[in-house]
Amino acid sequence: LVFMLAVALAYGRDAMSPPEALRAQVLLWQALQDNFMLDASVWPVKTFDVLRLFDMSPATLSFPLLEASPHSGVTLLVPRCPQELADVILKRFPGIRVIAGTHGEVEGADESWTYFDEAWNLPTGAVLNRMLAGVDTPMVLVVIGSALPQGTDDIEKLIRILQSRRVAVAAGPIVTESKVYADFCYRLRLRHYHLGFDSVYHHSLIFDENSAASIRGSWFKEEDAGDKDGPCKLCETLPPTFLARTDALRGIGFHPLLDGEWALLDLAVRARRAPLVEVHRPGEEDLANSYVGPPGLRHTSVNFALCPHVVSHEVSGLGAPHLYGRKDIPPTGVAPAEPWFAEEAAALGPVLGGNADARHLRPSQQATVFMEANNLKDFTGPDGVMRHFGCTLAKTNCPVPNWVYRGWAVPPCCKETMRHLLFYIDEVFREVGVRYIITDGVLLGSYKYGSMLDWDADVDLHIHDDDFHRLEEEVQYRVQQDGHFLRKHANNNSWLLQANEHNYLLIELNKRSEHWDPDRVWYLPVQGRLFPAMEDAHVNISTWYGMSFFRHRLRHVPEWEEEHRPMFCATPYHYNCVDETQVPGGNDCQREGIC
Repeated sequence: LVFMLAVALAYGRDAMSPPEALRAQVLLWQALQDNFMLDASVWPVKTFDVLRLFDMSPATLSFPLLEASPHSGVTLLVPRCPQELADVILKRFPGIRVIAGTHGEVEGADESWTYFDEAWNLPTGAVLNRMLAGVDTPMVLVVIGSALPQGTDDIEKLIRILQSRRVAVAAGPIVTESKVYADFCYRLRLRHYHLGFDSVYHHSLIFDENSAASIRGSWFKEEDAGDKDGPCKLCETLPPTFLARTDALRGIGFHPLLDGEWALLDLAVRARRAPLVEVHRPGEEDLANSYVGPPGLRHTSVNFALCPHVVSHEVSGLGAPHLYGRKDIPPTGVAPAEPWFAEEAAALGPVLGGNADARHLRPSQQATVFMEANNLKDFTGPDGVMRHFGCTLAKTNCPVPNWVYRGWAVPPCCKETMRHLLFYIDEVFREVGVRYIITDGVLLGSYKYGSMLDWDADVDLHIHDDDFHRLEEEVQYRVQQDGHFLRKHANNNSWLLQANEHNYLLIELNKRSEHWDPDRVWYLPVQGRLFPAMEDAHVNISTWYGMSFFRHRLRHVPEWEEEHRPMFCATPYHYNCVDETQVPGGNDCQREGIC
């Protein structure tokens, strides 16, 4: 998919319309996140080449001038619209075009309304994608839930923001039915399969420079503050009611299997990763031909503006809990976001709950789909509650090739399984008197950090020759009794310890040719516990990994190979050893401050 999209953009872009080119580049970037094209010695087209293609391509979002009013340039998209919500829309926004998911025709609506059936049985993402296909206005006001602006004046304020700034979305905070203020504005913390939310924003928009530059004191009063366009925060997430450029929303798209605020958060995550806009305006200079910076950094992600002078209120009787709207834990001790991870869709209210009998719309199922779609294992909400979605000792492990051959870090759940098995077999060996030492990656990790490496796929132990036979005679039965699984490798020189028969995260128990004296071992730290290693183990590490084994790298490639076939180990915005920039082969990404 990466290869085909890259070829299409490289040779057929001129035949594409701007929306088609935008969608193709978004799809290419999304496919790049899951690619295996890291190693230049294997792949004829690699990540580096695709990133250069992006650098040579024009910006996917050019922010054309918007000359429109609420009635001529905006369509309301309401994926689930009960009659109670429709009544408020008719009252506040008469004559504005509406595409609504309903149970039938809305009482009191005119020809400006278009109806979408089956909205309560389909995920919100699928419904919104279909609705967007029928939009012919440059902007859409999306309402996921029941929060609405107060009238067309509020929409006009949001339009002015999209007209004057290079942002894809403008929105205001939401005041819930229980009068809780929530602005939904965060930076997303994406690192090593973990998603977190940071409320500290980096940039803001200011529309009254004279006011902004003035010295203030208690004696000062801003005149007509309520009539002015107030400041906005630039965010990576957005509230469930927002005004967006139609082309940007079509280009990014919604995940067709995700519902409600899970679909909204997924949109934000993919927008965070998709380089849609120029880092700097090119002006008169031909930036495409002159750009010489690190590959993949000519473009950056799009911004969402959160503006407190446009407040949306939930319609009475239709309020609902929000997935990432609140940072507090109420006195009850139950996180407000808890219904989004539970079984009952009805707990999300009459709008967001959809069809309570549809299994695929259950919040717990939706949470799993979201995490798997974005290669995430841990979710820490704004309320500080961490929820785990990875494998366990009792389950099948995460697919090893999906991370080890892409150069991604070990999923935290897999690393915990290997840590548990290492501690377990150490206790068994101590108890029964089997002598062993740690070797290979876990030994290297001990020298580097005192822990397992972030990208090591297994743990290797070297069993003393005189004790190796005891694995078959004694240890395998003990392991079975303790509920784990030990199997003999086809080479007859290794046994593989697994958490269970279907979990292929391994502790390799090997018989090797290197001689070591069990009376002359050292003890090295790994994950807070001491493990035996051969005397002068750094000599063996140097033999296995070269004299540069302290250099921070994705994985070891001999210097003489990397000199001719450099490995660019970073796919920007993903989970491998470098997140934000490219680090050419051989460079120390830890010293660069980015890994």
